[in-house]
Amino acid sequence: MFGVRSRDLSIEATLKQIEHRVLDDVELPPWARSVAWAATVVLAMTVLVAWGVGRGVPVIASVLGAGAAVCSFVTLRRRRFRWCVAAACLSGVSTAAGVGAFWWSHTGSAGSILTTSTGVAAVAAATLTAVWVAVAITPVKDSHPDMRERSRRTWGVRESGATIIWPPPCAGPHFPDRQ
Repeated sequence: MFGVRSRDLSIEATLKQIEHRVLDDVELPPWARSVAWAATVVLAMTVLVAWGVGRGVPVIASVLGAGAAVCSFVTLRRRRFRWCVAAACLSGVSTAAGVGAFWWSHTGSAGSILTTSTGVAAVAAATLTAVWVAVAITPVKDSHPDMRERSRRTWGVRESGATIIWPPPCAGPHFPDRQ
C-alpha cells in the first residue's frame, strides 16, 4: 500500500519508513499548482525558441531552463519534498542564467525574438523559484492539513449523539428469535 519493503524489517522500522514517506509528501495548494504549470509550459516554450534561434549564452541558459522545466514537471507529478527543493534550486540557477542571457541578448546583436524569449524565460524561471520556495518552506502543520486535522469523533459518543454503554447490556436468557 505504501510501497515499503517490510519483509525483513521490524514493525518499528516499517512504521518509521511509512512516517518518512508521508512526511515527504508535499501538499500543493491549487494556486501553486496552476502557477507552476503555467510557468513550466512557458519556460519549455522559450527553451525551444532559444534552441532554434540562439547561440552562445542563451543556449546555455536554455539548457538550465530545460532542466528546471523537467524538474518542475516531475515535482508537479510526484509531489515529493526532495523534488520540490531540487526544482527550487534548478529554477533559481536558471533565473540567474536567464537574466544573464537576457542581458547578453539585449546588449549584443541578437534579434528581438531571442531577447524577448530570454526575458520571458527569466521571468518564468523566477516564478517557478518563488513557487517552489514557498511550497518548500511551508510548515508541516500547514502542508499536511488532512493529517493534522483534529478528529471530529468524540470517544464514548455515537454518531447519533447517544452515549455508548460499556459493557453492552446482555440479551438475557431470552434470545430474540425465540418466542
